[in-house]
Amino acid sequence: METPQQRLERETREVEQALRGLFAMQLDDGQLRQGVEQLGTRWAFPGLIALWGPGLYYRNRTVFRPFILARFPQFTFDTSVRPQSVFKGPSAELFEKWLQDVDRAGDVELFRRLYRLQLQDLSWAEGHKRWLADLQSRYGAASTRAQRQGVLNQFDLYFELDEPTAINLYIADSVVSRGFILEHLPGIRWIDFGRRSPWQKLSALARERGDEALAFDIYRRQVPEETWKRDVLALGDTLQEPGALVEALEQRHPAYWLRDAATPFLELARERGRDVVPYLLRHIRNVRQPWGPFNRSFSQLVELAREREWLDLWSALMRTSAAPKTYNSEMLGLLQRSPLPEGEVRRRLLLLTGVGREANFPGLGLAQVQPLEDDTAVLLYERFPDLVRGPFLRHVSSGWSGTYPKLTARALSLEDAPLVDFLASRVALQDLSYVYLKQSSPWTGVIEQLSAFYESLLQRSPDAFAFRAANVLGKMPAFAIRDYGALVRSNRLARLFFERAHAHYAADARAIRDLLESPQIHVQALAFRVLARDDERARALAARNVDLLQATLLRPLHRKTRVMALGALRNAIRDEAAARQLAGHIRDAMDLPDRRYPKEVLLGLLADLLHRWPKLRGPSEQPVVYGGAA
Repeated sequence: METPQQRLERETREVEQALRGLFAMQLDDGQLRQGVEQLGTRWAFPGLIALWGPGLYYRNRTVFRPFILARFPQFTFDTSVRPQSVFKGPSAELFEKWLQDVDRAGDVELFRRLYRLQLQDLSWAEGHKRWLADLQSRYGAASTRAQRQGVLNQFDLYFELDEPTAINLYIADSVVSRGFILEHLPGIRWIDFGRRSPWQKLSALARERGDEALAFDIYRRQVPEETWKRDVLALGDTLQEPGALVEALEQRHPAYWLRDAATPFLELARERGRDVVPYLLRHIRNVRQPWGPFNRSFSQLVELAREREWLDLWSALMRTSAAPKTYNSEMLGLLQRSPLPEGEVRRRLLLLTGVGREANFPGLGLAQVQPLEDDTAVLLYERFPDLVRGPFLRHVSSGWSGTYPKLTARALSLEDAPLVDFLASRVALQDLSYVYLKQSSPWTGVIEQLSAFYESLLQRSPDAFAFRAANVLGKMPAFAIRDYGALVRSNRLARLFFERAHAHYAADARAIRDLLESPQIHVQALAFRVLARDDERARALAARNVDLLQATLLRPLHRKTRVMALGALRNAIRDEAAARQLAGHIRDAMDLPDRRYPKEVLLGLLADLLHRWPKLRGPSEQPVVYGGAA
């Protein structure tokens, strides 16, 4: 049996042989480009750049440069899959020439990648030293601003500058070098560890030249936290005008995460009062309630904001920085012990709702909301039920923080349909197959409560159940189901909604449309299954929702889910208007390059459509009957 190492070596040899064969053939540029693009999908191809990179570049730089950049390697190796530098051995002379030619041609991106490969032969310290030396020599030799900018673009790698080099760059051209210096500035991690000192000389030089912006940029990125604390407290003593004080504080606020922002914030608030609240609110996310009891700055800052009626600061600290227990304690204080009028209590409660922190990435957003404890939620529900159904709804979302058995029981007893449906939409997502949840837990009781309620509703009124269950499923967020099989096996409520009662959803046309528009893909798949059933009601509903179903032909879907969707479309094409609307989209889907697309099912769907509605056939889709000569 072939070992992984043997397989890698075999595939590398195959790529090498194929490359040598391609270059030996008399091919034009287009044919050669097509051949190397096919080979470029093999994992070993980029690492063998010595066999193809210079050859393609010198053959036709215009045609092959995009391909070279797209397949440029992070590291190189020989045909035995051993690391091999292209700037050593037989290819060294050719790659040195290539680097020089790329440099003369002004190809910044390709120069940077080749230069990075050259530095990989050195240790990190030696590579850093070489980079600094090359940067200074080339930058000093540049005679125009455009040339200096070109040098900085070429050497925009992952290394950090040292202060003498940064000063030389700044003296030569402060305008061009400013952004490069800030991008390659040593971070606070080295300064905090005592490995380096903040750049005092460059900051002083920038101030001498009137470049306060650069001086403050360096300060914000490099100032040690203790130094910053002393500086901002000194500002509170010296600057009396509130606007000037806030501006000065902003200019000096560190550009990194602070370990203890609450202490200087507390001192500033005590000394200057409301003057510094705008600054504190802008940087409230730097404040975190400490775990231990030794640092009381956060709790004192909360008390100060409450005593002085700085409700904006108080509520921001609670939403953003407080621990869940502190948040719930503050809620209980308002609900149980506050002497304030009812309207003022409501106003302050509303200030405590909403997202505290958030993080957004391409295709993904995360938000932190303070969870209410079950007892706190029940107390709030008894006094202000509309707040629980409204602004506080996200604060009673069952999840990592636990569930709400008491609130669920109370909402069921009061027949509060909106709240019950929301709680069910979160409880039905809980997978109980994990070991630590196999024993009796609060989740088990809540699931049994809600399952009994919805099962009873199904027996009493299937139509009402379909409406309520679709409402529950429509509230499920996207990407919340990790393992569908484990969920329906272990969660009785999920099993009821997704498996046991799926035939009843066809009783309500609104419910089907809600399921199709759900952000949760497993809910959409449930709708596909309902619409694919072999009955007249499902066929009529599929035709009515063809505007939503047609998107499943071209959107990304797993194969199994797409087969379900194609089953629903097969019912939809029983209607001529729906078939006419779908015919072009089905033909377009046949041309998709997705290898996992169930084309055989799609072809059957198209054949069924054309057989049922001959008027929709194109010229090439007409049947041809061959017979003998008359």
